[in-house]
Amino acid sequence: MAKQKGILGGFFRLIWRVAAGFYALLILLFLLAVPVSAYLIFFGGGGVTVEEDIALVWAPTGDLIEQSDMAAPDALVRDLISGPEPQTVVRDLVEALDRAAEDERIKLTFLKLDQLGAASAGQLQDLTDAIDAFRESGKRVVAWSPSYNQAQYELAAHADHVYLDPMGYVFVEGYAVYRKYFAEALDKLGVDINVFRVGEYKSFVEPFLRNDMSPPARAANRAWLESLWKVYLNEITGVRELASSDIEGYVAKFDANLADAGGDAAAMARAAGLVDEIASLEATREAMREIVGADDEHGSFRQINHFQYLSATESAQPEPRTDNRIGLVVVEGPIVDGESMRGAAGGETVAKLVAEARRDDSVAALLLRVNSPGGSVYASERIRREVALTREAGKPVVVSMAGTAASGGYWISMDADQIWAQPATITGSIGVFGIIPTYGKPLAELGIHTDGVGTTPLSGALRGDRPLSPMVKRIIQTGIEHTYDQFIGRVAEARDMQKSAVNEIAQGRVWSGADAQRIGLVDSLGGFDQALTATAELAGLQPGDYDLKPIRPPGNWQALLRQLLSSQAGLSFLPDWLTQVPTDPAFNWLRHGLTDPRGFYAHCFCELAPADGRP
Repeated sequence: MAKQKGILGGFFRLIWRVAAGFYALLILLFLLAVPVSAYLIFFGGGGVTVEEDIALVWAPTGDLIEQSDMAAPDALVRDLISGPEPQTVVRDLVEALDRAAEDERIKLTFLKLDQLGAASAGQLQDLTDAIDAFRESGKRVVAWSPSYNQAQYELAAHADHVYLDPMGYVFVEGYAVYRKYFAEALDKLGVDINVFRVGEYKSFVEPFLRNDMSPPARAANRAWLESLWKVYLNEITGVRELASSDIEGYVAKFDANLADAGGDAAAMARAAGLVDEIASLEATREAMREIVGADDEHGSFRQINHFQYLSATESAQPEPRTDNRIGLVVVEGPIVDGESMRGAAGGETVAKLVAEARRDDSVAALLLRVNSPGGSVYASERIRREVALTREAGKPVVVSMAGTAASGGYWISMDADQIWAQPATITGSIGVFGIIPTYGKPLAELGIHTDGVGTTPLSGALRGDRPLSPMVKRIIQTGIEHTYDQFIGRVAEARDMQKSAVNEIAQGRVWSGADAQRIGLVDSLGGFDQALTATAELAGLQPGDYDLKPIRPPGNWQALLRQLLSSQAGLSFLPDWLTQVPTDPAFNWLRHGLTDPRGFYAHCFCELAPADGRP
């Protein structure tokens, strides 16, 4: 028996040594690849050339974001180890179309939309504005995808000609909010979720308290969802020469219409006027060849994708006539305390960036681009204070809301000189809550008990293995009410409104951008470009007399080495399906978002159901 154990032990030690050696070899290869890749990037190969009468292929991949959430070293790690991150920056897509509209070498734009992932309604409106502006230059836009979900179709509808594969479909489903509710499960587990909140509609915490959506939350959600749906219908009907009833009928009678079409979803979409032509990708390519010519080497039509096009045209961009700059700071993702991390905006990091813009003499004004559902109250307040100080220093600040700028996202925006939002932006949700889980009961079921003594009633009062005392609950609730009072008071002061009026439209209620503009939470409706123009006007700058200066945290090569040697880098060697575990957003927030030093949060659960653009 001992001999067998020795053999087994030796076998596992051998396996471990082989695995460790393989990992060390990968690290060595990577370290060799870094200088080689750097040489190829900066010195090797010829540049991309934009040929005459060529098509721009506009192909967003993965989720739409406002700013890459990876520093340069992190991005290089991902690129060398497991391929590019499946994300596309909205401004890259817009900039490519803007340049191509004035570039005589670009004959048309081909929208290839099959790889588009999650996209918020507000972000899509920025992109459709750019498509419309390209068409207004007199150039054609053609769209193709094997199938279209709601987000993909919103972009395609703005094309001059929409192709759909014979095996495809157009699936427009409307907007929805569905959540998982855990009250019964938590009760069975014996976990107590202590919730403190202000705001009738502050429903973020409902999944921990209920098994269904409350009537106030249901009514409020339906209101802003219907507002977004109305915006979508108006947009589609405006470019496809259809009536709203046509789209609503297409959705409501999808089963009957599909049966009438003999199960042919592509033919059904064509009959409804949603697409112009049913054609395979190869047939679509042939139609493009007739316009821009054939690319025999790649078996397609002559083209350049928008990534290559941006790179090829960067050096040709005109220099501004002066040294004036408009600083751009992007707030992307939930707001957490401390430094920014991947997928989240750190209050400390963003505050430093705003302060950097204030101290930079070349920066005449600040444009704050916000795409965040909020988060830590303290982190949000850190950013708001810097925004206020920037205005006090004489530099105008304008906020451009992207897909979502709610709760803490609105907190950091309210002190700007102007707030711009798209009609379909999700904003508002002015409310505050605190949440403290305790788990003494399930520990007791396992025979684990907590006991001891303290010098005051507050000693050990916030331990997770002890129930909260009535005194502690009163303290936290009082603090939450005070923070909410500060929130609405500052909104009232910043927006020149009565505090009582703000309280009526606050209460944690979510608003669409169109409704927020109507009730005074937003100044104007428009996208990034309109907000940028407004920023320049406030700073007294003329068109062409300024440059946009993105202000981002600096990257460094020490971070590259740390990333390589970290456990996360180790996981990068594994397939995504082994490392990505889908979880409910509420529990994701519980795991990663509880960073506020006081435990107070202004966070909006306003993510949409699959109609947000996920296939």
